[in-house]
Amino acid sequence: MMGRTVYRDIEIRGVVYADVNAAAAALGVCTHAVRSAVRRGTQHRIGTCAKGVEPMPVSLAGQQFANARAAAAHFGVSCDAIYKAIDSGRAQHFGAPRRRVSPKSKPLAIGSLRFASMDEASRVLGFGRGYISLAMRRRSKAGLQRILAAAMQEAMRDDARRDAA
Repeated sequence: MMGRTVYRDIEIRGVVYADVNAAAAALGVCTHAVRSAVRRGTQHRIGTCAKGVEPMPVSLAGQQFANARAAAAHFGVSCDAIYKAIDSGRAQHFGAPRRRVSPKSKPLAIGSLRFASMDEASRVLGFGRGYISLAMRRRSKAGLQRILAAAMQEAMRDDARRDAA
């Protein structure tokens, strides 16, 4: 007959506690939390208010990050973008400029800026995919003005980067 599991000599962040009751009292949690963490192997999270799944280390573009949130902050994108890159197999090429995909892509110039395609221009200027193409096809005055304003801001950022370098 199997007996109840006895939890003794529990090590949590370098400190060894005699039993579950001692660990729970020292860390300010209930005994159930200690037993549950020991079963899962997450003793290091006891009493830290860390909830949910254990953060997964992420490797993107040859760099190591503690988790997806840290990678997203580094690249200035959302966590979803990080997960999508990993899922689609683009993790090691993340952040690199995308190449022209279609042979039908035509270069686009807006002021002093040059783009390989309208799709690239939409991405660089901060619009949704296909925004510039749609605005040009419809000859939307408001859309073209937004594009020109975004291009002027991007040109100013480019000039500032060149001056800083």
